[in-house]
Amino acid sequence: MAGEAYVKYSKSLTFRRVLPERDARLLIRWGRDLYKQSLGREDAFYRDYGRYGGSFPIWIASCAAANPSFAKFLVEDGREIGLAVLGLDETNAEVGRVHHFYVATTHRGQGFGGLLDDYSRDVLADAGARRARLNVAAGNARAIRFYEAQGWEETQRRGGLIFMETKL
Repeated sequence: MAGEAYVKYSKSLTFRRVLPERDARLLIRWGRDLYKQSLGREDAFYRDYGRYGGSFPIWIASCAAANPSFAKFLVEDGREIGLAVLGLDETNAEVGRVHHFYVATTHRGQGFGGLLDDYSRDVLADAGARRARLNVAAGNARAIRFYEAQGWEETQRRGGLIFMETKL
């Protein structure tokens, strides 16, 4: 239509399966940054995933073993720019879990988080989930605003975490 402005995105976007052994360095680097962005420090990452973070790729491999779509990179022109790590609740398969969303620092604020959110909802719904849950550090205001803008609703606060949920 004449007079309408639009932007054409000319780069290629795809999702690629996480290969934990091959991708271990990137996963650990992004995992450390996830914790730093969420909690303001990295030490909890090492507490949770070992002295060098080596258990993080192993844990992601377990998510991918349950369903290969549960651990995917968002790739722009052959370069990883985002990550989604998902699962199903161990006690209720109708509840999907968003374990981690991550967007590379160079790509934040450009809509890629929304793509990861859309992807995650679709994958969890295809896996049989009717609702999705995640938790976010109460001090991570940017992430909280993002999730609320995507339609996630707070369901509980506990131990410095905010638990959020959305229907699929």
